[in-house]
Amino acid sequence: MDGSETSQAPFAFVYNYVDKDTLHKYLRLTIIVCLYVFLRSYYSNYAKQKEIQRKIDEDKREKALEKEKAETEEAETLSKLDDEAQTFGWGKATRRTVKRQSAALKQQAEDLREYHQSAYDAAEDHDIDDLLED
Repeated sequence: MDGSETSQAPFAFVYNYVDKDTLHKYLRLTIIVCLYVFLRSYYSNYAKQKEIQRKIDEDKREKALEKEKAETEEAETLSKLDDEAQTFGWGKATRRTVKRQSAALKQQAEDLREYHQSAYDAAEDHDIDDLLED
């Protein structure tokens, strides 16, 4: 072994085929592309998690607002029923109770009607009318 052979770079034979500057440019380009691919996937996952968290927070805010709105509407309904109960003709507590029970029954009947209507809607058969035989 000569001293000149040991002082050469480990991949010095590559310089016999490719110019040293060209090799450095391609190596730099390869490193940049690999870093881009790696960081792109990392950032995509990070952005996806942030978007999911943002949507969850938004849904929580909407649910809180809906709950608050429902409570406000219920309070308004009860106050309206109390006002109507003043003209009912019996004692105040009885009138209030009768109006509240009446409103609760109406609401339950409406909910039940909506449930059955959504379970089977005759309008849904509109799209298969042409397939049905007379």
